[in-house]
Amino acid sequence: MGDAPGDDAAAERAVDAEAAELERLGVWDPARVDAAERLRLLRTALALGATSEELVSRSQDLGLLIVDLTLRPRTARTLGAAVGETGLSWADAARLLAALGLPTDPGSRVTDEELAAVRLLAGATELLGFDATMQLARAAGGAVARVADALVTVIRLRVEQPRRDAGTAYDEIVGEFSGLVETVFPDFVRTLDAALRYQLARAAPVWSTDTERSAVVLPRTVGFADLVGYTTAAATLSVKELTSVLTAFDEAISMAVLAEGGQIVKMIGDEAMFVTTDPCAACRIGLRLTSTFGHGSLPPVRVGLASGEVVSVFGDLYGPVVNMASRLVDAADPSTVLVSESIVAACESDFRFDALRPVELRGIAQPVRVARVEATDGG
Repeated sequence: MGDAPGDDAAAERAVDAEAAELERLGVWDPARVDAAERLRLLRTALALGATSEELVSRSQDLGLLIVDLTLRPRTARTLGAAVGETGLSWADAARLLAALGLPTDPGSRVTDEELAAVRLLAGATELLGFDATMQLARAAGGAVARVADALVTVIRLRVEQPRRDAGTAYDEIVGEFSGLVETVFPDFVRTLDAALRYQLARAAPVWSTDTERSAVVLPRTVGFADLVGYTTAAATLSVKELTSVLTAFDEAISMAVLAEGGQIVKMIGDEAMFVTTDPCAACRIGLRLTSTFGHGSLPPVRVGLASGEVVSVFGDLYGPVVNMASRLVDAADPSTVLVSESIVAACESDFRFDALRPVELRGIAQPVRVARVEATDGG
């Protein structure tokens, strides 16, 4: 059976009242050219649970508000109340939440997942101590921030911008993105979960600690790879050309390091830091990178390698070996792999090395004996 005429009239009055309230709040102007599209955005935000305060404070970025509400469906609970139930002090909770990249406003409404994160942080602090929990929070927060930035950049360039160029209405684009979040995002999160489980299972098979039991010490070969002439290139290349070079560098690093069972510690613009458990694998990575670059529009790459014990803190690596590798890449010629003496001793049966005169490296007191990797036994 159809709706009664009275029901239709009541629905129209409700719609009119809603529009009038939005106009009273100052977030909707029926005289604007885009009034109909804006009204649809406002109603979508309301349907997702937006408050009047949120509509007013974020009236200039309604699309982002809708994305926020879609990704983070709020509960009625506030962050301050959730923290209060854990016994964790607000000062400590705020620092941990900020490190992890979560909200820090005690009055903000939070999601079920954010409530679970608060409980996890409180439990981890009780089990591991505040400092260790902060280390984990910083490492996780930094890694997730990189993933989020990369994902947003890809979606904007490959999905949103083409749709805008095609003349698609903004509220339709926002709706499409919301649908994408609901259908694809859960699988994406499960993929991250699978990757984390795999990485945990294979992480640090050999390790020890320092004498004070304050950090994990790992035997590793540390490598730095650097794009030669990046500063000059950045000043002369177009944004598209520069992006192409950096993308090729990132892809080449990833393929070379992962093929040898290594790990990328971090990318720093025109430089990458990686580690391996096998010094000979690091040499193969270096040779692969130097042979890949330096042709056509790709600038050459230089690589520095050093081997020994490193200290793992905040998901990053520190110590004299890291400093040595960083200085070696600065001293290397374009398209060469410069290595420390310990790597020569470990890999002399697998590679040819050209021993160089001892070099003075910044921050290292004595001249250092180094060698250049020439080739594998396969030529």
